[in-house]
Amino acid sequence: EGTFNDPRDGKTYKTIDIGSQTWFAENLNYETSNSWWYDNHFGNGDVYGRLYTWNASLSACPDGWHLPSDEEWKTLEMALGMSQDEADKMGRRSTTEEGRKMKSTNGWKDNGNGTNSSGFDGRAGGIRYTFGGTSFIDMSFDGYWWTSTEYDSFESLYRYLDYTTISVHRGKLTKGYGFSVRCVKD
Repeated sequence: EGTFNDPRDGKTYKTIDIGSQTWFAENLNYETSNSWWYDNHFGNGDVYGRLYTWNASLSACPDGWHLPSDEEWKTLEMALGMSQDEADKMGRRSTTEEGRKMKSTNGWKDNGNGTNSSGFDGRAGGIRYTFGGTSFIDMSFDGYWWTSTEYDSFESLYRYLDYTTISVHRGKLTKGYGFSVRCVKD
């Protein structure tokens, strides 16, 4: 475990080596256009980071780091025990409790079920969405993270952990949602 100091705003992030990759061990909390703290409350940023649209997430990571692709997320999942066949599936995937290994031991509804044995320290930062008005939902219930991989012109691939399961969900959603961002080293 190490640290990285973001020269753009002076924030320091924990980092963790998982397999062959180095990841931020917390959600990004760097202000860009089209990024928000949950409920627009700065205190939520200290715990859960900011929520970014997909387009904002593409350039949110500092120099030397980037938004991980779908393949880089699969590499992380396989380093934690997931098979290639499972990693390639959509939906909930897990044969060796990768989600439990990625989740923080705190900050989840009903204390969740995370062990954080990977050091990833996944937090349930919730979602921001704008259908029928702007809303923030699911903080402490769910954590969503963007990948840099487009599914089509309207949707992008993402990863999702929830407080009740041991799996890692791989799916696609509208790019206008606000999700958390993890950075991986170039």
